[in-house]
Amino acid sequence: ILTLFANEGHRFEARNLATTVHRVGKFGGRRFRSDRRLQSLAEMCGRRVVKYNAMELSNVAWGFAKTEFIDRRLFRAIAR
Repeated sequence: ILTLFANEGHRFEARNLATTVHRVGKFGGRRFRSDRRLQSLAEMCGRRVVKYNAMELSNVAWGFAKTEFIDRRLFRAIAR
């Protein structure tokens, strides 16, 4: 899924981004925490945070928490 994001992420809507993060957390977890694509994913999620509904916000927060990847800007944006 990270390869799909790397290749086509510019086309992803908010729902697609939230689903991507959730899947990475569910199926990859910590083994992806040092993957460079997570930083790009976090940045894109942060730019779209106002477009998420409650479930999508939850999926983004949960997915990144499962990977143990911390992006302070993203989590601050979610908290607002």
